[in-house]
Amino acid sequence: VDYRSGADAMSYAPKLFRITQQADAEQFNLLVSDPDLMIHDTLQIQLAELMRIRHLGRLPNVDAINEAIFNHLGQTGLHEYGVWAYYPWCRRLVHILDEAEFVELRTSRNKYKIMPEEQEALATKKVGIVGLSVGSAVAYTMAMERTCGHLILADFDTIELSNLNRIRASLKDLGLNKAVLMAREIAELDPYLKVNVFTDGLTADNMEDFFGRSSPI
Repeated sequence: VDYRSGADAMSYAPKLFRITQQADAEQFNLLVSDPDLMIHDTLQIQLAELMRIRHLGRLPNVDAINEAIFNHLGQTGLHEYGVWAYYPWCRRLVHILDEAEFVELRTSRNKYKIMPEEQEALATKKVGIVGLSVGSAVAYTMAMERTCGHLILADFDTIELSNLNRIRASLKDLGLNKAVLMAREIAELDPYLKVNVFTDGLTADNMEDFFGRSSPI
């Protein structure tokens, strides 16, 4: 697979690279050889925030935070730590924490609004949303707060200029399927949140699959 190639119109799933694994490292090295690739690496900042929430009030300055990060990384280099997420539709490569730490940090400001045991229970839930005009706000809010672990989005329609009074989209998105657009926005917020898309909308032919009654998604 050549991950330097552009995305097709229905692409919405990011590619995750753990470059401590040889196969991923080979694909990653091919990808970063593209001079037009945009790379965003803020892992040091993410780790600093993770250390602060794990050691509340016990890391008084930058030196203490950096020491905690050094101890946390152990034998793994900063470049190799975590995951590199590639978004083919915008040709961006983003360095993030691996899933457990990412979710821990991403949901840390939900604490006591959503109790830890409630957050764990919500992570097992699957939610289907049909119609991604008004439904896009519901889907994105659920993704922001991680009030489910799996979203299934269905819409047959594409973005038109007149849709921009109620859909979080831009002019470059005109002609894109509404469910695909929402799935991309969720992936850019949280690449670990599972999303499936039905670009034919909800129909008699795909209803069994949408509700998971035949072949599970």
